[in-house]
Amino acid sequence: MATSTHSFSLPLRGMKSIRDIVLLRLTTGYILLIVSLIGFFGGDWDIQWHAVVGRDRTFTPPHIMILAAIGLGGLVALGSILIETSWARHNRELEQVSIDFLGFLQSSLGTYMVGFGAVTSAVAFPLDTYWHSLYGIDVSLWAPFHIMLSAGGLITLFGILYILLSAAHLAESQQQRWSSILAYSGLLLGLGELLSKLCTLAFPALSGQGTLHLAGGALMLFPFIMSALAAIACALAVRVLKWPGSATLTVGVFLLLYLVVSTFVPPAMVALVQAEHQQYLPRAAQIGSLIVPLLGQTPFLLLTGVAIDAAVWLARGRKWSRAATDRCIIAAAMLGMLVVTTITLITLSSGQASTQGPGKGLGIMLLLSFLLALPGGFIGSWLGLRIGTAIQKLQR
Repeated sequence: MATSTHSFSLPLRGMKSIRDIVLLRLTTGYILLIVSLIGFFGGDWDIQWHAVVGRDRTFTPPHIMILAAIGLGGLVALGSILIETSWARHNRELEQVSIDFLGFLQSSLGTYMVGFGAVTSAVAFPLDTYWHSLYGIDVSLWAPFHIMLSAGGLITLFGILYILLSAAHLAESQQQRWSSILAYSGLLLGLGELLSKLCTLAFPALSGQGTLHLAGGALMLFPFIMSALAAIACALAVRVLKWPGSATLTVGVFLLLYLVVSTFVPPAMVALVQAEHQQYLPRAAQIGSLIVPLLGQTPFLLLTGVAIDAAVWLARGRKWSRAATDRCIIAAAMLGMLVVTTITLITLSSGQASTQGPGKGLGIMLLLSFLLALPGGFIGSWLGLRIGTAIQKLQR
């Protein structure tokens, strides 16, 4: 009888529990965050290189950083999937907190998203190289395969956010307070990176690419695009984070990344230009010391973060319904982004970046350009709230 009991206890000792899944997803999420930040800094460095030097060869240091992030992200995601699949085969309870894929893999939905994002970016990179070989230097971030690369990076980042959110949900169900705090802290860092990446996507709209030339004059789309993209991250933050001031905290992380990129890119550019004996393009004199990706970013986004958090505080204090709270958040995002984009355009047009800012003179079309921030803020905040609600309902 004793021998029989002993034989049954051995498999039980080797069984993994939900607490192990929490630890695995926390570890996976944080490793992927670090890897994503490597690609993030490499991407901003590469955008600056394209703008002031051009594109000379495939394996430049910024490209190596981007490729390393793509490859490492895919490998980490694959490793996490295989580990979780192995654990689920020995404990059917773990299948309840994971998602089946292809009939034999078990893992978090976010891990599959990271893998898909890595594949998307990996396919886009050689296609972008081929595009440049056909059409030469193209410094536009909105070039087809630059968009595909950005899309892969955003899919990966959303996957990381979901991995950490699923870890937070599972930690709360197991009363693991510190694991929950760690998961939400990683989530905050990821949201700040998301806001920065989305704002970077808006900066080409400051040039002619984001201008509609109509009979009555030029209509700038920058306020609409910037408002929509920034509002997505801020609204998403108040829905998935349970901390007070979550939108403001997200903008705070965004500004920290803004500071790090501002510190990192200029000396890296100078060192690389000297090491490779390159010359700056004529347009570099117009850009000056500005970092190109940061032209679409602004510290004034704190105003939007504070406005959204104030709306949440007001709604909670008055115990409004979810629908009423959402309307309040959307209104705050619209008004906040109207102020932010207006100040940003005025600031850029009066400084060194005037060549990439709004056209000269005031008029009806310029006023309409500013007012486009209202529908942009509406669409972005509505979408951010809907995405947040959807992923909050999923626990796996």
